[in-house]
Amino acid sequence: MIIFSERINGMYRDVRGAIAERNKSVIHQLAEAQLAGGADVMDINIGPTKGDPVEHFVWLAQTVHEVTDKPLSLDSAKADLLVQAVPRVKEALPDTKLVINSCTAAPQYMEKLIPLAAATGSAIIGLTMDQEGVPGNVEKRIECGATFLMTALEAGIPIDDIYMDTIVLPVNAAMKQQVHVIEAIRQLAIVNDPPPRFIVGLSNVSTKCLKNRLLNRTFLVMCLASGLNAAIVDAADRDLVEAMITAEILLGKQLYSDDYIKAWRMQKGLPVSAEAAEAEVV
Repeated sequence: MIIFSERINGMYRDVRGAIAERNKSVIHQLAEAQLAGGADVMDINIGPTKGDPVEHFVWLAQTVHEVTDKPLSLDSAKADLLVQAVPRVKEALPDTKLVINSCTAAPQYMEKLIPLAAATGSAIIGLTMDQEGVPGNVEKRIECGATFLMTALEAGIPIDDIYMDTIVLPVNAAMKQQVHVIEAIRQLAIVNDPPPRFIVGLSNVSTKCLKNRLLNRTFLVMCLASGLNAAIVDAADRDLVEAMITAEILLGKQLYSDDYIKAWRMQKGLPVSAEAAEAEVV
């Protein structure tokens, strides 16, 4: 599974403060902790910060890039901001792979962001919703997903650069929606051969829930069994990552060994134990 790190997000007070004060050390420490946990892509979101949002994105991207050359996912619900920020970040970091996170299937969003992804060689995350909002059923999710997928392919975006997000909602507010998320992944996987990648913003399922970590890792395993191959998560959550590794073993996606967690970490060039990872970050 491709692990997108969720932690460098201006919704968190420490990140928001670091952006405002241009405090690189806070961002470096957070990025290093996520990398030590196994992050493959660094998702960055400036959050509700004051000042010039484009300059914030450029600064945050460059600051994260100082500790890793992994791909950067530029995360914003504002299409116009992404239209301005993506080219600026690409200009500053021309050799870094970017991911546009995200674009709905609404025409006004696709018209702006899909050509941008194609022009900059960026991957793109498509949300299975349109101008009418988050669908209340599986069928509408599939319709929106298929529309986005076909539009992206016609624009020349490679299938491996297309991620479909079937939209996770909080279980305490929308219990039936989690089943819709899983079923939409299953059905969208057969729309195109080969299929796109599938991703979820995992922590959305447990927003304002007491058992958030347990909910997160349980739902992640359920989604993996349904075809998920990427997720935006807290890579420093050891239990979550180990549940993911174990699920991939049981699904036949990784080779079993008696010390399969150590083997997974070695394969990724990481410290072989959580203790070693913590020591490296310190």
